Amino acid sequence: MNALVKNFILLLLLFRSTFGYSQNSFAFLEKKVDTLYYFKSGYINYNIPSVDEFNINGPTINLLNQKTIVLDKKIIGHADKKPNIKFQLLTKNVKQITLLDQKSKTVLLSLFPKDGITEVDAPFEDIGSIEIEVIKDKDEDSVCEIKNLFLGYTTINKKEFTPNTLSGNRLGIPYDSYGLYTYYPKFDKEEDNKGTLYFGLKDKNRSIYENLDHLTTVIEQNYPFYSKRDINKQVTKPTDTTKGVCNYVSELNTYFRIKFNDPHFSVKDNECPSKNKNTPILIYKIGRIYRISGILDDSLGQKMSLGETIIAIDGKSIKKISDEKVNELLIKAPDTKTELEIEDLNGKRRKIEYAHHNTYKIPSNFIQKTQFSAIGDSIAYLKMKHIDKESLYELIARKEELKNKKKLILDLRNNGGGDFLIGAQILSLFIKDEFSYYQLKDKFSDQVDQVIMSDKKLAFNIPSEMEIRVLVNKNTSCVSELIAYNLKKYSKKVKIVGIENTAGALSVLYEVFLEKNNNIKFRTNAFSRSTIMLDGKSIEGKGIQPDIHVNIKNVKDLQPYEDKVLITAISK
Repeated sequence: MNALVKNFILLLLLFRSTFGYSQNSFAFLEKKVDTLYYFKSGYINYNIPSVDEFNINGPTINLLNQKTIVLDKKIIGHADKKPNIKFQLLTKNVKQITLLDQKSKTVLLSLFPKDGITEVDAPFEDIGSIEIEVIKDKDEDSVCEIKNLFLGYTTINKKEFTPNTLSGNRLGIPYDSYGLYTYYPKFDKEEDNKGTLYFGLKDKNRSIYENLDHLTTVIEQNYPFYSKRDINKQVTKPTDTTKGVCNYVSELNTYFRIKFNDPHFSVKDNECPSKNKNTPILIYKIGRIYRISGILDDSLGQKMSLGETIIAIDGKSIKKISDEKVNELLIKAPDTKTELEIEDLNGKRRKIEYAHHNTYKIPSNFIQKTQFSAIGDSIAYLKMKHIDKESLYELIARKEELKNKKKLILDLRNNGGGDFLIGAQILSLFIKDEFSYYQLKDKFSDQVDQVIMSDKKLAFNIPSEMEIRVLVNKNTSCVSELIAYNLKKYSKKVKIVGIENTAGALSVLYEVFLEKNNNIKFRTNAFSRSTIMLDGKSIEGKGIQPDIHVNIKNVKDLQPYEDKVLITAISK
């Protein structure tokens, strides 16, 4: 394709996008902060920025050592309202924390935190200095730290803007990473990375269905991965509005799931009652055979066994249908029935019918939790369910324990990603120098540029001689894929272990609400100006291949049973 033709097509795309935008409007909520107090210097700073809209670069304070927080007044307080105090509290073995006015000893706030991270947001007093009282829960080692403390006033305004992916214009301001990134591409602006958008048609008389249909059209026109994913072009978008909004949204979500099969693409109405569909049977495909991998109903445990083969569901053979379709057939509303045709380990077939209940008691070993534990004397294990502040703080809280270990097993199985800034900070614990986090490819110019992580580090570094094993599966996606990839890229002592490739779903996620009904929320990757690249390649729809492939031969090899992946990571 010559340059003239390419530029002509680009102009058509820009014209189409601008024309489509003229019929609707986008907005985001802008939070403005008036800081009432700022800190005196002299506190430890872990350089952990806020990950919401508040640009807070405050210190990290160890409350076990620092009993008084000295504040200097920055602005005149608002006479009509109290300021708010906001902070993240990291605790371990702490029973109670009390914040008092240093002069009057008046109790301002009492907290009874659980171990881990607690988000605090409460009205407060206009005071000068805060005295802290900490009561430990046990005689064991305790942790009690305040991070990103903000004391002041916030106002929220709705601000209209046009996503660059629609307009092609380079508007906005450079991306603000709170100093975490040394360099961010100039063609990708902060305005394009607003995580929450509000959508409305300029014609205010249009129905909610027309809003939904129009937003769906805009999203589909700007969906970035038609060439990367196997898009189902046969599925038809729902048009029936006679059954109500809840039914329409549900059918629209089914349409997205079948057509795109993209974890970054869905819609939900929070006001609609959930259909509470469930299944007492979990399955896993080993080779080409679907085997029973979990039984959540005690009564069914008398009729079937782990490892048996499912041949048909409700008379429908499942030999040639997808994993997603099989799960759809198994999940049903309470009081409905399912008939399974099962083949036992000896090749004998039988049929079993069961009713679905409202709930099932999930065995504790099926529940994915963030937990840190030791395996013997030399191995540390950390399960990360999500890339968030809790996971980051868990690593920081365990810094002393990690220094004495020879191997860390980082379990990212079923981790759907999270915050890009938190992912960068987690990586900074392991990578000593400045590094390229990922690349961005501009949608309009095809220019590719790096996102460079700063060499500013947190309060400690993981020992460079420590071996790391990263556990992944097909549900490891987005930022967790970034972490796995970069750990492997920048250290020879890192190996990725799993039975399959990661999800291959790496993009910026937006939540888009309808202005007519803020309970309806789209989740989409359609409005990013840029495509995320890893060393010049997109992993969308492909994923990351494990360095050590684990062959699953029976269901006992899976979590939460003998867990062959974990056993392999321990031994290799």
